[in-house]
Parts: sequence; C-alpha cells; structure tokens
Amino acid sequence: MTLLAIDTSTAFASVALHDGHTVIAEGTWHAHRRHDDHLFPQIERLIALADVALEDVTRIAVAIGPGSFTGLRVAIAAAQGIARASGALSVGVPTLDVAAHPFAASRIRVCALIPAGRGEHYAAMYRASRGTWQRRSEIMTCSVDDLARTIAMDTLFVGEIDDATAARLRGCLGPRATFPPASASVRRAGHLAEIGWTRLERGEGVAAESLEPLYIRAPLIRGRAGELV
Repeated sequence: MTLLAIDTSTAFASVALHDGHTVIAEGTWHAHRRHDDHLFPQIERLIALADVALEDVTRIAVAIGPGSFTGLRVAIAAAQGIARASGALSVGVPTLDVAAHPFAASRIRVCALIPAGRGEHYAAMYRASRGTWQRRSEIMTCSVDDLARTIAMDTLFVGEIDDATAARLRGCLGPRATFPPASASVRRAGHLAEIGWTRLERGEGVAAESLEPLYIRAPLIRGRAGELV
C-alpha cells in the first residue's frame, strides 16, 4: 500500500508518499498561492521518483485546515479526483496537528501557529499526557497579544512564525517563549503522512467525497478581483 499526503493549506505546500514504514518521497515548496498550477506536477514528480504508479495509491491524507480558503479546496479536490480513479481511502488531518507533529518529543507544551490574516493567527496547544501526544485545546483564532495572555508556562512556539510575531511573543512572555530553528518549523507532508497512516490504521478513514475543509471563520476576501484566499 502507498499513501499520498497533500498539504496546500497556506502559501507553503507539500506532498509526500509513505509506504507504511517510512516516507519514500517528499517535496515542499512556496506556492505563492498558485497551488493549482504546482500540485499535480509535484505529485507526478514524486510518483516517478518513488517508481510507483498512481493506481498504487490506496490511501490519501489531506491537511484540511484551517488555512487558505482556495488552498484547502485545491488539496481536497485533488484527493477526490485521485480517489475516484484508484478507490483510495482518505483521512483529513487538521493543519495545526501537522505543524505540531515533529515536536511530539518536547518536554514542554507546544503551541502551533499559522497566519489567519487580519493581524491574527490560528493556534492550538499540544502536549504529551501519559505517553500520548494530543491537542490540548480547541483551535482558536487570536491576536498575538491575546494568545500571550493565555500563556502561563514555558511554551515552544512552532509553525509559520515571522520575525515580528516571534519578537512580540518574546516581548510579552520573556523566557517562557522558546522557538525551534526556522528550518525545523517548515510544515512537511511527511509528517502529515505519518499522522494519516496511523489514523487510517485506527479505522478513521472516509470516502474522499466526505472530506470537508476545516474553517474556523469565514474566508477573507482580498485582491483586486476579489479572489478568496
């Protein structure tokens, strides 16, 4: 069995192939909101690199948001199109779960962030409890200052965090706020693939037609043409 993982939740996009034991191919890039132009060429490239056929994809994991309105739709539509041809079973994974996943061994609480526009971020808290890594909060939309007011313990902030956001968190929280190297916070579809495989093994798969984006609030309209992003 081969699992295809697709994440086009934000300006960063990633795809990966997983064979049940390890990531066998992966690609991550800055899509500049051109997910629909880049996604299928990247999938075809990975299929060729891994020397598998699209028909061999029997499982699909999709990052379902929150994130870009258009980006989420692109990933879900791609998963549905592939599943129609291959009959692949699918699973949707919240995007913040993917961002937090590589830090599951952290001994302190993890807060995953991605930009939400309007000066806000999507955020969720994660921590291991009794050996199980879990999201410990609802996914929220908040300003950096509002988020900082909820932090009373040492926290590792991960995800898409620009310099200004990191500086504000440090200013509000001092040594309670820590950050990994920027390269470690790049959201990768290999992590999505690992989560997706585990959840499919637990029987959480659905037909691709049942996948829905996870919207925490109504999409923001931007651009001269009024395009949804």
